[in-house]
Amino acid sequence: MNKHKTEPLIVLNKRSSTANFTWLLYLEKIIQKKFRLKKNISIALVSETEIKNLNKVYRHKNKVTDVLSFNIDSAEILGEIVICLAKAKKQALEHKTSLRAELQLLTVHGILHLLGYDHELSEQEYLRQEKEQEKILALLKNYAN
Repeated sequence: MNKHKTEPLIVLNKRSSTANFTWLLYLEKIIQKKFRLKKNISIALVSETEIKNLNKVYRHKNKVTDVLSFNIDSAEILGEIVICLAKAKKQALEHKTSLRAELQLLTVHGILHLLGYDHELSEQEYLRQEKEQEKILALLKNYAN
């Protein structure tokens, strides 16, 4: 890791939404080490209306989704992850997990998409992304506790 770097690798834009992202620093360390990532990643929390509009425009799917990833063609920025906080809260209840765990899952899922993983391509790619996601989440759980 670059010890002279003062700005975070992962930047959170919470807008008016509130959620606990104290674990983000640990995830940043894991991602930097695992993928030797030097580019920044932005995370935005948005409303159901906002994510539905983004999903419609960019994926031609007129529905609310939990997370979207957008690669950015930049020397400094890998991309942006957009998370619907309301959807994350609903899914946490459905999955009988904490909001923290759901946000970690969605963030890692989004980062893997930015790094080229795409579970929608094939069953093999789905399994590859799922395996990597589980490894990162296990590391995050160990770091954060």
